[in-house]
Amino acid sequence: MNTARKTAVALLMSAPLLLLAPSLRHAVESRMALHMLFEFPLLFAAGFAAFHGLGILRRLRAVRLLAGLDHLGIAGLTAASCVFAFWMIPAALDAALIDPATATAKYLSWWIAGLACANAARRAPAEIRIFFLGNGAWMSATAGLLYLDAPDRLCVNYLFGDQTQAGQGLLILALILIAAALRGTRTSHAACAT
Repeated sequence: MNTARKTAVALLMSAPLLLLAPSLRHAVESRMALHMLFEFPLLFAAGFAAFHGLGILRRLRAVRLLAGLDHLGIAGLTAASCVFAFWMIPAALDAALIDPATATAKYLSWWIAGLACANAARRAPAEIRIFFLGNGAWMSATAGLLYLDAPDRLCVNYLFGDQTQAGQGLLILALILIAAALRGTRTSHAACAT
């Protein structure tokens, strides 16, 4: 790994530490769209980067054992999908804002989801990665449409306008995931053609 990449990985791994500052954490978590579309991906990306940046993680016996049990990466990708689905639930967002234990579970679950996804994606064939990207797009679009179409606020701690912005952002995220899946399909077909 070259120096620029090592620096980028180190910065990404340490970025969630910024959330330890109460004023910054409050600024991010006070807006539903930032909470879901900035904080969650940041925590996920930090876990993903930690797997690649901290070689010791790949050498841990537990990680090697999990890799042996997760031959095609399906278990790791399923775990990451479950984390993604759980934190789309409005009651989970509300609980994370008022209960420190739930907030800690949120931070850890997203970080571990990134770690699990990085560990699993190395072994998963293109078809499995495309399936999970498509599933993530479907979940994101469904949650986004529910947030947009709900006549009332779904989260106690967020205003209706926040809910609308989060819904729009989740639809954009769905399009990004679809684009990534389509890119994976093209890459897979190119590999098969050669």
